Amino acid sequence: MKVLLVDDDIDLLDVTSYALRREGFNVIVATDGMQAQQRWEVDHPDLIVSDIAMPRMNGLELCQRVRQASTTPVILLTAANSEEQIIKGFELGADDYVTKPFSPRQLAMRIRAVWRRGSMTSDVEPKRHLQVGDLTLDIETHEVIYRGREIELTPIEFKLMYILAANCGRVVTSNRLVDYAWGYDGGDISLLKTHVSHIRKKLDLPQDDIGNIVAVPRVGYRLTGNGARASSR
Repeated sequence: MKVLLVDDDIDLLDVTSYALRREGFNVIVATDGMQAQQRWEVDHPDLIVSDIAMPRMNGLELCQRVRQASTTPVILLTAANSEEQIIKGFELGADDYVTKPFSPRQLAMRIRAVWRRGSMTSDVEPKRHLQVGDLTLDIETHEVIYRGREIELTPIEFKLMYILAANCGRVVTSNRLVDYAWGYDGGDISLLKTHVSHIRKKLDLPQDDIGNIVAVPRVGYRLTGNGARASSR
């Protein structure tokens, strides 16, 4: 898992990043909110751990900007156990918070817990049928029906279509799509673009139509629509 760690305390940043790498995480770092936003846009981390009190852009504003464009999980670090600050963070879309001082092991456990919750609520496949507008997907048979006609998708294409439909209206990051569709089998951003292009062609998706797959530059993809309706039968 790729983690973006953000803190203007260089010593703490070095110690924490080293500890998280020993826990098996791929860690990239930033020393302020502006730099963190740039790293997020370029490196597409799976999760962000950010201090709140920072120069140029604080952690709350960073969280707000990330949440406006994606579902990337965010854990906030705060030096003071301030109820007002914590509430503000959750209102802006933070997934969890950790109060300083903390042990790197505790932070690693929080990261894994937040990631598991995100996977369970967004990527899990609890229903046999998922419907978005005129698009219906059957998770057991991999049958895809769009506007009354059956569409043949490869297993990878079906996985990509399913996670986009399950998160209809929200941006799914490119890294998350690759991990979901390929797992450990070597997918990458280039392959992702190719498969998304194939899906668009197979469904013959017009622009601005419900069910269109919209690319969000340097972030990921979003399936447009009025919301996903899942049902089992």
